Amino acid sequence: MTKNFKEFVTNNFRSLIVILSFIVTMYVQHINNTAHILALEEKCTKLEVKIQDQYERIDAIKLDKAVFEVTMTQFTSIQTDLREMRNDIKELLKTKR
Repeated sequence: MTKNFKEFVTNNFRSLIVILSFIVTMYVQHINNTAHILALEEKCTKLEVKIQDQYERIDAIKLDKAVFEVTMTQFTSIQTDLREMRNDIKELLKTKR
């Protein structure tokens, strides 16, 4: 049986080398692709964290804008009230003279 095996190997040496080379190349590509996929998944995770952070910042800006708008509305209301009070005080002072 060893004689048949040696004969098979010697007769098909080139074919065996080509097949073995193909298998090794496929394995190396598989390992490289797996490493590349892991690196891309890590980048994707980092980007998702950054995107979430940006959404939180946008929400904070929206909240700040809403607070500013309410404050400006209140400021305008207070300003109007102060003008009315000033006019009322002027009227009261005119009547006392």
